[in-house]
Amino acid sequence: MKIVSLVDDTYDAYASFEEIQHFTNAIERCSMNAIDQLPADYMKVLYRALLNLFNETENDMGKQGRSYASYYLKEEFKELVRGYHAEAEWADKCHVPTFDEYVRNGLTTSAYGVVMAASFLGMEEVAGGEEYEWLKSNPKIIKAGNMIGRLMNDLASHEDEQKRGDCASGVECYMKQYDVSEKKAIEEIQKMDVNVWKDINEDCMRPTNAPMLLLQHFVNLVRVTDVIYENDDDSYTIPLGLKDYVALLYIEQVPLYE
Repeated sequence: MKIVSLVDDTYDAYASFEEIQHFTNAIERCSMNAIDQLPADYMKVLYRALLNLFNETENDMGKQGRSYASYYLKEEFKELVRGYHAEAEWADKCHVPTFDEYVRNGLTTSAYGVVMAASFLGMEEVAGGEEYEWLKSNPKIIKAGNMIGRLMNDLASHEDEQKRGDCASGVECYMKQYDVSEKKAIEEIQKMDVNVWKDINEDCMRPTNAPMLLLQHFVNLVRVTDVIYENDDDSYTIPLGLKDYVALLYIEQVPLYE
């Protein structure tokens, strides 16, 4: 998650589009030999940290006989970076894609694919090669969670992102495609978030190719997202709104009654 946040910020806020192109190409190669093509020292530091993390993961998974797990994680991360690159290109060209085009790319930039692939590393009893293939197939429950993660983030952060010149968010793309006001776009996106929860519930109530433990794990990830961005607050960027939750979970005593 730390690496994902740092890479996200690199694409969104710090790197020029030319630098981003070099960084994307380097991640596609995933080789220390590619570090010399990076034009900025801070990128080399981040790239080296990313490769060290991949190497550590490969070593750990190899010892468990699960080398495929590190492969899937690396491929998910490459896919995430491709999505970030597309958004950076839109911003560089001042292009506002259609809402449909934005959502297709946004299902990747929600970063849920990487988070799930990484979390599977520590769930060896239930997350084998078949489960990674299930994740890669992007089933309905995963698509629904990705959409919630992407669009709730947009609702909470789109105003600040537009002020600093990021690519158009789902709100702006919806306004363009359907020629509606900002208020109407937000209302319709909120309705979408409610509806895709039904897809998540449906997959949890019907037999699927994934163990229920993995489904519960994913649902909890989406539930955390719902808390972080509730009431259109961006508590991921400014986490003060989570203070009371943290206190209740880890500091306040649970009252006991006889």
